[in-house]
Amino acid sequence: MSASPPLSRLLTMKQVAETLAVSGPMVYKLARDGSLRVVRIGSSCRVDPRDLEAFIEERRGKRAAR
Repeated sequence: MSASPPLSRLLTMKQVAETLAVSGPMVYKLARDGSLRVVRIGSSCRVDPRDLEAFIEERRGKRAAR
């Protein structure tokens, strides 16, 4: 039986905005359009740090491809 990876603490939308140095509404827009994966818990949205890292890496790749 393989061990599951440890759970990461989910980030609030405010924490994501601070990490990306963008506004809160911009983070919600990214979530709405599907660019940033979110975990919905009731009416709250949270982001797995691994999904945030993937989002950043994807953007980094798009910049390099230009």
